[in-house]
Amino acid sequence: MKVALKLSAVFIVSIFILSCVTKQESSAKYSVYVTDSQKFELLPPSAFEENMDRFQNITGQFQGKVHIFGAYIKSSQEEVAITFFNQMGGSVGDLLFTGDSLEANSHFTPQGTKFEYMMADFQFCYCQKDVLASSLEAAGLRFDVLEQDGKEIRQIWSGDQLVIQVERTKNQTKLQNFLRQYSYDIQEGT
Repeated sequence: MKVALKLSAVFIVSIFILSCVTKQESSAKYSVYVTDSQKFELLPPSAFEENMDRFQNITGQFQGKVHIFGAYIKSSQEEVAITFFNQMGGSVGDLLFTGDSLEANSHFTPQGTKFEYMMADFQFCYCQKDVLASSLEAAGLRFDVLEQDGKEIRQIWSGDQLVIQVERTKNQTKLQNFLRQYSYDIQEGT
């Protein structure tokens, strides 16, 4: 059981990429590589579709391993705060993003890891479609939104290559990064 908990913590490091007590200040732009050459600039918290105050159960797959953990998200027009939990309910890290600063605190991650990637995945799932489309197009990427069988499907393309797909229903979000070969299945809690 201890090994499983440690592996879950390592997965959080690998996928959500938090950092040991790190802070980056004001006017810095936060960006991530969606592909090896195309950069996406993170959007401000005001770009999210709605303010959030919810718990999520997350099942992630990376390098052939499955990891389960929780996240409590509280967001507003000014900030996004996320606390991550292991399967036993113990806190394993926190993230705070204001658009001007990005702070993370975790006991399980090496210094210097880029937690901007976690925020980018979160934005691909929950930001306003038109704002997200504009920002992705500025990076040379195509953003499509489809409605199918009661699902909203968001797709991020580089040329004719599907890089990321997000499928959303009322209580579930699935993100798959085909290029980096990882996925999340997010169940909304109550």
